[in-house]
Amino acid sequence: MKKSLSTLSALFLASALFALPSPITVKAGSKPVTNGWADMGKLSYPSRNVILIDDATYPSAEKKLEAFTNAIASGSVTDSTLSHTPALIILSGTVDLSGGKVSDTDHSYFDQFDPSTHQRLHKDFMYDIGSNKAIIGIKNAKVAFGGLRIKAYEDGRKNVIIRNINFWDAHGSTEYDTSIPQYMTKKASADQLVIEGIEDKSTKSRYLYVPEDIWIDHCTFSDGLCSDLDRNFNHDGALDIKCGKNITISFCEFTNHDKVTLSGSSDKFTDPSEREVTFHNNYYHGCVQRMPRTRGGYFHLYNNVFDDIGTKNNSGASLGPGIGAQFIVENNFFGNHAGKILKAQDSSEPSDSTFYKIYASGNSPELTKSNSEGFEAHQVTKKPWNIPYKYSLQNAIKAHFDVMEQAGCGAEVSFQLKGSRKNQQF
Repeated sequence: MKKSLSTLSALFLASALFALPSPITVKAGSKPVTNGWADMGKLSYPSRNVILIDDATYPSAEKKLEAFTNAIASGSVTDSTLSHTPALIILSGTVDLSGGKVSDTDHSYFDQFDPSTHQRLHKDFMYDIGSNKAIIGIKNAKVAFGGLRIKAYEDGRKNVIIRNINFWDAHGSTEYDTSIPQYMTKKASADQLVIEGIEDKSTKSRYLYVPEDIWIDHCTFSDGLCSDLDRNFNHDGALDIKCGKNITISFCEFTNHDKVTLSGSSDKFTDPSEREVTFHNNYYHGCVQRMPRTRGGYFHLYNNVFDDIGTKNNSGASLGPGIGAQFIVENNFFGNHAGKILKAQDSSEPSDSTFYKIYASGNSPELTKSNSEGFEAHQVTKKPWNIPYKYSLQNAIKAHFDVMEQAGCGAEVSFQLKGSRKNQQF
């Protein structure tokens, strides 16, 4: 894992650079504890149907891609009737979601446009995940050159666990050819992982179907070998959460990416109950903005580390609370920022019920008028909502060092399985 170091963390150079994430345990049939919103749902590991996706079983990259995408969906990825059949999917090595059309050194597949309309010729590579799926990475598991989606169709979408996966360069195409002057501001729509629902067309301000009970843990998200933080033509979100209830994002590493997490796709979505998300013990470094950028929702951020944020030409901001958001920000470490730590994104008035609220305590440094744009007008002295799950706080400085060592993929995994695979080693 790439680790950026602030002045303080340089004192811990040896331990931080060579430490691996803490080992994780997967117990089939059990209910994991996430210390976040996901604990309030019915999250559990599947107790049967263990599927191993590795290079020994699938030496062909094409067959491995087919096996992986079929396993996570348990049905066609082109319809809305994905199976709810439980599956514990163990992934080893790399899955190329582009099917060989993209590589670290060749992105030309996404540089092709219609010469008359200037629209892109190729869509992003995106694959759906069904309900009751746990995707666990071992031996440097990686999904590359595409994205995964947890979308609540008419049959719902619940109980998804993703741990120890390296999400690498979702690289897509801009909608139009940006070499044409009138389209030079267009960007890509490629997300590495997105959680979303189906909008209620009658109101256009609510979701008919919302994903529930999701845990993303010990994953790494980056643009791979791409380096375009000043403009970021070919990437969109690292982990977008347009809507979702009972979601925990923990011990993940986000690096080399511009727009990290958008929650709420537009200002018309202001109902907090449609977004219940906890971010804890995550390590953001070498990123620019949206950690997260939100609309209405109940958001709890604790013991996260934000360092080396923004560039000279794209200063960004770690936190972007917007209309209707209800923030609780506790014991986070805010290191070097090219711009502000927080930049308010709320166009409503103080007298409006949608005027966002933020409670901040125990952070290092604390959020102030000087380091956070639009903070004081929204600051409240009492938590704007009652946290329903159990969690414990570390001192922000101690969390800084611990998170740098523990966050991201690459952990050793132990499995406690049932049946014929009970004693099998992976």
